[in-house]
Amino acid sequence: MKKIGLLPRLIVGIMLGIVFGSFLPKPFIEVFATFNGVFGNFLNFAIPLIIIGFVVPGIGDLGKGAGKTLAITALLAYVSTVLSGIVTYFTGVNIFPNFLKVGSLALSADNPEKSLVEPLFKISMPPVMDVMTALVLSFTLGLGIAVIKGDKIKSIFDEFQQIISKLIESIIIPLLPFYVM
Repeated sequence: MKKIGLLPRLIVGIMLGIVFGSFLPKPFIEVFATFNGVFGNFLNFAIPLIIIGFVVPGIGDLGKGAGKTLAITALLAYVSTVLSGIVTYFTGVNIFPNFLKVGSLALSADNPEKSLVEPLFKISMPPVMDVMTALVLSFTLGLGIAVIKGDKIKSIFDEFQQIISKLIESIIIPLLPFYVM
């Protein structure tokens, strides 16, 4: 039997969250809220590690032309970000006001976070570094590996990539639908 893909599992998770959230008693929802908080903190902890685990070996694999390829990629990413921001702005200004009328039931002055169920407990898992630091460090290390042809450090980051891949496929992907639910 073929495994169900991540996107269908996430959609099912969203639907189950809506259904279960409608009728389950508060103690059950508190359990889900606790899982959501702990897993969300774990994701925030893991994201910089995922960036380092994939970007450093990826840039290191590019070899001598890594700097030029990285510059072109960064330019494309920047241009696409600016263009999508412009499209989003004009969409928000021109289309959304037609859907959201002031004074309608959809627009309420109440803070929706006040109605959320609190988790039973919280576990703090601060990330080792923020995302931008992880990106800059990854680019620096990847380019350095490519320039000096650092085989020893490259093998360390290749093994780190394998660890992060196992983390993603064994923990993050299986639990993500429950987090979304």
